[in-house]
Amino acid sequence: MTGLDAPVGIVGAGPIGLVAALRLATLGVPCMVLEADPGLLKQGSKACLIQGDVLEVLDKFGCGQPVKDEGVTWTVARTYVRNKVIRSAEYPHGPGFGPFVNISQYRIEQILLQAAEAHPDCEIRWGHEVTGVEQDEDAVTVRARTADGERTLRFGHLVAADGVRSTLRELVGVAWTGYTHKDRFLITDIRAELPLAKERHFHYDPSFNPGRQLVMHPQPDDIWRIDWQLPPDTDIDAERADGRFDRRVRDVIGDIPYEVDWVSTYRFHQRVVERLRVGRILFAGDAAHALPPYGSRGMNSGIQDADNLAWKLALVHAGQGGEELLESYHTERYAAALENLRVTEATIRFMVPPSRMRRLARSAVLALSHRLSGARDRVNSGRMAEPYVYADSPLVQSAPGEPLLGAFARDGIVEADGRRTRLRRLLGDGFVALCFAPDTATAADLVAEVRARPAQPPVRIVVMLPVTAAGPPPSGAIVARTGDTDLLAAYGADAGRWWLARPDGHLAARGRTGAEFTAALHRAVGSPAGERPLVKGTR
Repeated sequence: MTGLDAPVGIVGAGPIGLVAALRLATLGVPCMVLEADPGLLKQGSKACLIQGDVLEVLDKFGCGQPVKDEGVTWTVARTYVRNKVIRSAEYPHGPGFGPFVNISQYRIEQILLQAAEAHPDCEIRWGHEVTGVEQDEDAVTVRARTADGERTLRFGHLVAADGVRSTLRELVGVAWTGYTHKDRFLITDIRAELPLAKERHFHYDPSFNPGRQLVMHPQPDDIWRIDWQLPPDTDIDAERADGRFDRRVRDVIGDIPYEVDWVSTYRFHQRVVERLRVGRILFAGDAAHALPPYGSRGMNSGIQDADNLAWKLALVHAGQGGEELLESYHTERYAAALENLRVTEATIRFMVPPSRMRRLARSAVLALSHRLSGARDRVNSGRMAEPYVYADSPLVQSAPGEPLLGAFARDGIVEADGRRTRLRRLLGDGFVALCFAPDTATAADLVAEVRARPAQPPVRIVVMLPVTAAGPPPSGAIVARTGDTDLLAAYGADAGRWWLARPDGHLAARGRTGAEFTAALHRAVGSPAGERPLVKGTR
């Protein structure tokens, strides 16, 4: 496309917009980010938790480890009813970044912005408030108000990542379905040395917020985020003026000295756009779906939106994918949004019962939860976020009963080129054929099958063998070995099998023959069966 200011424009320099920009840039697609604010604004913790699997996305452009190192990793979530623990959920710390890392959204944005500003294919335009948008068959035209007057910019595609109050959503006229809850929630970040484990603490009906909920999350530098559910008419400004706010905090932490770092109130949403793709405009993050904070699905699902979208846009701009591939962004991430809404709706209906009968039932469950395991199991404190499984995607091979297909590739410790690493770090930015085999001869056969026909887009081959496998490994492939028998078994190494991993790390297909592999690759880039994808170069 000629006459463009950038192949891809991105509206919004929050975490979703910056991740989209960095992923596109690492895939060779220059992009321009338009942000209405004059610079990065600190707004407290906001989204304060990033899932370990989502840090894998940030790891693709060097930001995963800095976030992990600075944040607070935790593995235990405690649920309390009337000040007593009823359940302690433990999340295993696997070979990667750990299950969950707490760190403020602002600090994540700082790390992402530093990386984006250093990348030659990322351009950030501050103080560009989008006021109009039009699209035709070739491009999207954006009008933006700036300090120097109105600017007109043109892009091949436009990513709307401008948050829950998205201007793009209004300009495009896409339906914003769902509802906003009437209760208010108070977020307070305090700095205090509390005698609490660095874990998630979720309280039902505590003495310090009777009849409602309270959640506490540890942050770096002795910051604790406290979320109160409030009655709809609560006036926090008045509470801060007359001292009731201090008593509110003291009721939770006691006489320990503290400093207020940030205070905000909000009402949560249960909403999703009717279409995540409207022609050349694609919605991501809170501009596409708004969720309550329980289970920390907002920023995490938004980063997964950006990752899903970036590799598809990169293939389209390289001439290796078409309309079907881009449409699959809506198909896959809309399904993920609906699943998140289903999970959070169940939590909301327990937290805020919609009828008198449900309130009575919840009261009974809470009263019995200290004594009966069945009642404890029914106390819903929010199911924690996890990557969506694209089992029903048109890009993914249909194989009922195969849990790995459509899922984020299972990780494990392996050794490659004489160094210890993780399986996911062998995947890279493109498509990968993971050839799991019990021995080198079977591995060579699998590699030959994968290479039987020209592959477009290009595919890297990674061979996975047991540490005991003898004989010369196949040439022209990355060869790794592992002693993790569970990992080998999960991928069917005993029988010998290849797996097609997508650029976002989700598994699209598995099989044993070259014909199956060719068909799987065609499907994964949205090409009709038997039609070879168009190629305009490789990366």
